[in-house]
Amino acid sequence: MSDKPRKFIILTASIGTGHSQAARAIAEAMQASHPSDSVSVLDFVSNNRLSVDHIIKDTYLKMIDVFPSMYDHLYSDSQNSRFGQMSQLMLSLTFKRRMKSLVNTLKPDAVIFTHPFPAGAADLLKAEGKISVPLLGVITDFDIHQLWVDHYLDGFCVATPDLKTLMESYDVPGDIIHVTGIPVRRSFYEQAARKRPFEKGTVLVMGGGLGLGNVVDNIRRLDEVDEISKFIVITGKNIDLYEKVAALSDKLHHPVELHSYTNKVAEIMARSEILVTKPGALTCTEAMVMHLPMVLVNTLPGQERANALHMKNRGCAEWVKRGDLAETARRILRNPDVRSAMAAACGDVHPDSAKDVVNVLYSLL
Repeated sequence: MSDKPRKFIILTASIGTGHSQAARAIAEAMQASHPSDSVSVLDFVSNNRLSVDHIIKDTYLKMIDVFPSMYDHLYSDSQNSRFGQMSQLMLSLTFKRRMKSLVNTLKPDAVIFTHPFPAGAADLLKAEGKISVPLLGVITDFDIHQLWVDHYLDGFCVATPDLKTLMESYDVPGDIIHVTGIPVRRSFYEQAARKRPFEKGTVLVMGGGLGLGNVVDNIRRLDEVDEISKFIVITGKNIDLYEKVAALSDKLHHPVELHSYTNKVAEIMARSEILVTKPGALTCTEAMVMHLPMVLVNTLPGQERANALHMKNRGCAEWVKRGDLAETARRILRNPDVRSAMAAACGDVHPDSAKDVVNVLYSLL
């Protein structure tokens, strides 16, 4: 291997924040282990509201929030091989020119992807012989959507052995699929190692980085639970949700500690007795690192159902309908043994997931 400093780019997409958080975790691990090399995390989706990809992003977010059943049908249909292949090709063609320009301009030594849109475009370019750098896909869910099935990427990182088997069923060679876990930032492992006692009765309510899901309704339902002493609510980048929760807080029986988008999630999780959230894979993985029991509600269609099922089967989460939310939270808070069993079921979550991804990347050079 050359001693010359290398340049890497990690391409994500601001469609949800989990992809971006995983990208930052990888960049953080790379800077720690290879400080002489440079790494940039780039959002591949344009902020120009008139651009095609921004329209795709807005349509996606509106669909999952307002018309979830429509998105569910599209997600399921696109898992069908023929429709999925057509969807993948159309998206890859949409982003192909931008990807080629990016690689030719920045001249990276390798590219990592935490979202399938840019990965598909790069896969198409590599198939055509128009780019030659190593390409690594990092899948940040507990499901494999067919949009991730790119046959010219040099490697994939997945969360579990079951996902490796699933990818192999799509004819992806097993020797390029690496079980690394989902990359989580080091601060979560550091907080977990401190073994700080949680604050009794403190319930953390989240809706992901975009503040999706019926967070206000969830808080209203939970407010009837006497075992709760305090809410901590993180609304992410959703300004409207922040204002709604702020207005609601004066009408509740329990006090509310309110945060918008914050870098202190690990510290806040350490203080909480349970987490109520929709099942984004990054949030769930962070909670597992913190041994924080979860109540999963407002599950978005598609990959979040697979995420919820994985957490439920593991035993670290309850997956409930909104009508059962208050009673489920009450049962966990009343029974320390139940809470302890759920925390123990979180188990040991790949302590070096981001570092393992970096090691896979360097093995491709």
